[in-house]
Amino acid sequence: MTKSRNTLNAFTLSELKSQISIKLGFPIVGKTDCLKLSTLLQKKNYGSISVSTLYRLFVNYKGIIPYQNTLDVLSQYLEYSCWANFVDTVEKKSPNRPSPEKIEITNNLLFHCIQYEATKPLTSYFESIEEMDYSFKAKVALEVYDSLLLTKKPELFFSNFSKNKFVKQFVLEDAFDPGFRIKNYDWAFKLYCNNTFDNSKENLQDYVFSQSVLFRHYVLSNNNKEALEIGKKIFIQKPVLSDDLDDIFIFPNIRYRAYKLWYLILINKSRMEIKNYIEELLEYCRTIYIDLDEISRKIVFQTIGEVFCYTTIISKYHVELKTIFKKEFETIPNSVFEKPLKKTLHYFESNGLLFHRPTKS
Repeated sequence: MTKSRNTLNAFTLSELKSQISIKLGFPIVGKTDCLKLSTLLQKKNYGSISVSTLYRLFVNYKGIIPYQNTLDVLSQYLEYSCWANFVDTVEKKSPNRPSPEKIEITNNLLFHCIQYEATKPLTSYFESIEEMDYSFKAKVALEVYDSLLLTKKPELFFSNFSKNKFVKQFVLEDAFDPGFRIKNYDWAFKLYCNNTFDNSKENLQDYVFSQSVLFRHYVLSNNNKEALEIGKKIFIQKPVLSDDLDDIFIFPNIRYRAYKLWYLILINKSRMEIKNYIEELLEYCRTIYIDLDEISRKIVFQTIGEVFCYTTIISKYHVELKTIFKKEFETIPNSVFEKPLKKTLHYFESNGLLFHRPTKS
């Protein structure tokens, strides 16, 4: 009997890869990732899919038409009953997920509303989806993100909607782009918080998040003037106490702590002061490790690891960091622990947007 094959469209393939990467906990970018997935599928009795098939499907796609069984196995790994169930869920009309046609229309409408500053329709739309489930709102946030990539003056949208509940939570926070690929993206975070904080946890969190991601962006883009200005404000003029940091979400908390190392280097602190701070940071990781869940551990490792990789600190600290989080390496390809720190970071990616809109390698 001839095995049936299925032609894929760009949308379903992208959605399949995104959902599998999210479940794996890291993006699929090479053969070692495909080997890990192939081994996992067989070990968990989902079925057998070769590394070469996974590679041609998810990494080097050139129009491969996979067998029905391959798609069924991948769908069942994602807890769908079969490939048809996966397609029905992500493409067909349902209360939770719009069809491809609806996505295309919504995207066009959003783009034109953003492009021509149709503030009232956008405000009404964002209000109308407030009671929709998380997955629907996350999908809309991606559509807004895609539209902002194309619009000529995205800063006008940010000026109009920086305080909007949906935009703040879903577009700027959940769909935060660490690559700052939207034109004048930094303007959004300059508006995000008024640069001060009161006693409220939410306001403190907003302050730490917005100023930390701005500081990171300016450091990595070699804009030392802006980086020094923000660094002085958040680490010297308006510093946040350690106990207060522990009261907010782990992502802004660890960003603030990790990025302080960059600031100490920027202001030419002594080797001893920098060494002492690195050791303080590593000791903090050891202290909080037991209380962190799996996702939080990935966040801490990836954030501090990135900072270490963009400094000239000695490699022994790279090894110490990996050793603290050695258990987390058990769920990724076996050879990764021995690789240089920089080559391990994508396995711990914690920015949700990058699973759907990956940066070009």
